[in-house]
Amino acid sequence: MPDDSSNVGPTPLRYSVKGKRMRFFDSQGVDELVSICMGLAQEMWVIKERQAALESIAAKKGVVLPDDVEGYVFSDDERTTLDTERQGFIDRVFFTLREEAESLAAEPEDEPPAPSMP
Repeated sequence: MPDDSSNVGPTPLRYSVKGKRMRFFDSQGVDELVSICMGLAQEMWVIKERQAALESIAAKKGVVLPDDVEGYVFSDDERTTLDTERQGFIDRVFFTLREEAESLAAEPEDEPPAPSMP
């Protein structure tokens, strides 16, 4: 059989893939839970690195933090800022579930409606 590939030009690389989202697990929701866990792991690692940096800086300056941290009370402005950041965190972590719910709501059902009962 002759090779027709010489008549075809180079295939450009795609920047995105259109179509249904890739599924790795058969059970509904497992991919979303794995994605949420990965999001939490990323967020947690950032916090761990920042905490390590702060503790190192404090130790170099001779500051004892554990007692200060345990008894600290946030001001109203600090609490408002933290509440806003917490909402952003929740939005990032649960983005996958929200995206999945929105795509399911936008897609027509694959199955026809069940017949009505006589």
